[in-house]
Amino acid sequence: MAKQAFGSFEDLIELASKFVEQQGGKWDHTAWLEFLSNIQRKGFYLSNDMQSYLGSMLESMKKLYSSVSSTAEIQNIMLGISENTINFIKKTQGTWDHMGWELFIKDLQKRGLSLTEETTTYLGGVLEAAKELYTFPVTGAGGRSGTKK
Repeated sequence: MAKQAFGSFEDLIELASKFVEQQGGKWDHTAWLEFLSNIQRKGFYLSNDMQSYLGSMLESMKKLYSSVSSTAEIQNIMLGISENTINFIKKTQGTWDHMGWELFIKDLQKRGLSLTEETTTYLGGVLEAAKELYTFPVTGAGGRSGTKK
């Protein structure tokens, strides 16, 4: 089982979601580098692989953000997606089947998210990128490493 600092997975997902929201779904390379620097200031070590997984997460979230950005409550939507993603990944420990995927979608719909085929595809990208972050060993604040909770 992959090692991970307590809270690191959740923190990374939430920071990624906030970044996408704050940037309005658009950013340049300088903003990306500032985001990485901010993550590192919070005590995370980001290997090249971790940066790649994090980049995939942001790109998936950007597509999702763009597809729902006309919604008045975009902040609540992004927060809900982040929370559901974190809970789902932790509950399934990064492994799920089609039925699990459908339950994830239904749970988001219960929160009031209207999902198109396009939005559902983007959510799949977010979930897959989150799975990579979850299963990758992460060192959090203080350089400690622990097991998944």
